Amino acid sequence: MRIAEYHALREDLLEEILSAVGVEDPADWCARSFSQSELFAAEVIPIIHRLYDAEPVNVEKSFLDIGPQNFAGTRLIQSIHQPSSNTKLKLKMSALDVHARFRPLQQLLVPDCEFIVADLFTIEGRTWDMILASHVIEHVPDPQRFVRKMQELARDYVIVAAPWNEDPIVTKSHINTINKDFTRSVGARDLHIFTNYAWGKNREVCTFWLPGLAKR
Repeated sequence: MRIAEYHALREDLLEEILSAVGVEDPADWCARSFSQSELFAAEVIPIIHRLYDAEPVNVEKSFLDIGPQNFAGTRLIQSIHQPSSNTKLKLKMSALDVHARFRPLQQLLVPDCEFIVADLFTIEGRTWDMILASHVIEHVPDPQRFVRKMQELARDYVIVAAPWNEDPIVTKSHINTINKDFTRSVGARDLHIFTNYAWGKNREVCTFWLPGLAKR
């Protein structure tokens, strides 16, 4: 009975939170949005592990997730790499977004994750070991400058995931296309192009990483 009450309360909280920010069908939104964010996170976790494979066991790194929106992907990464986990990499999580619309979701899903509401370009005096921008740069007006700023704030690595070669652009909120010209211009490393499982055979995505430029 208590388990049923817990799940009912959680569903009520989600509906209340999402209705308050204008989501018309919270249940459908959660089913679609959470699963997509978790899949995007699952696609970059192996990259995180490869990049830190040579580190000592139980090393702790600071991690900034840019544009977390619903925080489902942030939650997945954090839950796998929390200090008490069995994974040898421990991550101290922060998240950054330009608006606070989904702060209640952060408080519900990842209450111990630092949430910074700011434009990336206003961040000064802070650095992180690793920075992730998963399906963010296709939304920003100057993606090259955006990537460079992430490098300036990262001590170790920047990981980027994005739709690949979206031409013509079919998603309303996307304003630029990530292609070979772009990845060459920013010096992308280990570019991987593949079909995203959620979007189907006609939608490709890419992942790549870049070295951080911040001083230790």
